[in-house]
Amino acid sequence: MKGLGVSPGIVMGQVYVDWKEQLEIEKDYVDDTEGEVERLNLAVATASEEIRRLYGDEKTAVVDGDEAGPDLYRVHGVMLEDPEFLGEIRDMIVAQNVNAEWAVKTVAEKFAQVFENMDNDCLKARADDVKDVSARVCRLLLHIEGGDLLRDEREGLILVCKSMGTAEISLIQKNNIVGLICEEGTIGSHATIMARNQHKPAVVGLSGVADDVYRGDFIIVDGNNGDVFINPDEKTIRECRARQERESLFQQRLRSFVGRPACSADGVLLKVYGNAASDADIKSIVEVDGHGVGLYRTEYIYLTRAHLPAEGEQFWEYKKALLAMKGRPVVFRTLDIGGDKIPSYLNMPEEKNPALGHRAIRYSLSRVDIFRSQIKAILRASAYGDVSILLPLISAIDEVRSAKAVIDDVKEELRREGTAFNPRTKVGVVVETPSAAVISDLIACECDFLSIGSNDLIQYTMAVDRLASALSYLYSPFSPSVLRLVQTTIKNGATAGKPVSLCGEMAGDPLLSPILFGMGLRSFSVNPSEMLRTQWILSLLKTEEMRACADEVLNLATAGEIHRYCREHFSRFASGDRVPTEQ
Repeated sequence: MKGLGVSPGIVMGQVYVDWKEQLEIEKDYVDDTEGEVERLNLAVATASEEIRRLYGDEKTAVVDGDEAGPDLYRVHGVMLEDPEFLGEIRDMIVAQNVNAEWAVKTVAEKFAQVFENMDNDCLKARADDVKDVSARVCRLLLHIEGGDLLRDEREGLILVCKSMGTAEISLIQKNNIVGLICEEGTIGSHATIMARNQHKPAVVGLSGVADDVYRGDFIIVDGNNGDVFINPDEKTIRECRARQERESLFQQRLRSFVGRPACSADGVLLKVYGNAASDADIKSIVEVDGHGVGLYRTEYIYLTRAHLPAEGEQFWEYKKALLAMKGRPVVFRTLDIGGDKIPSYLNMPEEKNPALGHRAIRYSLSRVDIFRSQIKAILRASAYGDVSILLPLISAIDEVRSAKAVIDDVKEELRREGTAFNPRTKVGVVVETPSAAVISDLIACECDFLSIGSNDLIQYTMAVDRLASALSYLYSPFSPSVLRLVQTTIKNGATAGKPVSLCGEMAGDPLLSPILFGMGLRSFSVNPSEMLRTQWILSLLKTEEMRACADEVLNLATAGEIHRYCREHFSRFASGDRVPTEQ
């Protein structure tokens, strides 16, 4: 099968199809309602045992005196014992002579709606708990194979799904998931970015694949070329293993760059930071001796929980990252939710165009209570390391000033409390909208540093939803307009004397990193798996050579022309088959 490779590498493993994708519940009428109730009781008992067996050892977390919130899985267990919930399901089976699956689905939807209409965010979160519990019971009633990936004993699993949302973002981070295949998706979706960050090959755009594979199928995922092989023959397996070995040798040779000064061939210094969203990312950055964390995606603290994280819980996560980095800088981007990243418990209103809606800094400024809690946690953590705060999706100067006012107010609160923090914590802005790029000279005067977010900058510049598979041809980092906005921002930052970094996928692209260096960029924040390769590529080229290439690229008219130019000049760096020469 041929799709779009969105995370490089080759991996082999067994299929894991999320059983929620397979639930198709139809209404049916039954004569033996007593037997149907018994069938329900058995499914509920089995589901309760699954939860007890899988999550019974989990405890409610308490961090620095703050309750982390009710444990998700304990809540699920309680719901399966709720007499009102179960009683209404049983009553519906008997009164309407309907099948148990339909009764569970109908009653669960009713209960979920009640929770969704509540004002309290934590209570709203119970809507998803109802849906998850009912899905588990329905799976058992329908005799669909599956269970919880968290405790699946198989290793080397390939996650197969129809679409990629918050749930898939969480699943990708599990240790036994080694690759991803999805029917939908683009190179710019957050789930595929997470796959790259986790060094896990991924292919998207494979229509119908979730229905074509089964648990236990052996599969090969080639994220370099977008190929997927289901139950391949021995020849294909041998060829792919040979390529894996070459890639492994390439990575081993790259390790020789650990500890070396990062610089161009003529000695111009640069910094290579890592993007992080988890403890594993932090560990990877430390292992390759990265300069620091150029982008800490704090939203994943929210996305991987079933409740709004308390200030103390956030503080502990930030402090943990800083201690692990041992004095190296960490840039915490404030909550960047919306679009394809929406925590279920917040129940954000559905929008016709969420990419242009209530997200990132716009959401934070509308929910100052949530924003203050996060800022306070970050500032408290600043007592334990080198911290900077990064504001996402800025479109106007007013947003920068409003956010800084909140930050200053929180600082005053900490002073009154006598709580330790670094009062000189820097505040930066993500330049990821055309409006921000155009006025980046003015924004630079309002903040301490700029960070170009190329993923969203491409989306907003090209007016294309980065999740729209049919428009993926427009979502290109080689777009002349995007590159000119990047150049504008780099120049404006330099003029204002403010540091500029680039934290999007462009920074780690072997065809584009030399162009960015030629434009004057000296700070690259990339996925941990790309840090050493980026350092290696730039170490082989001289500054003047890269500057000349950048000048030529900025005079080309189309993304296709720029892509061809970059391939002609830098394709030798793009393939994992090439082994860097030890120096």
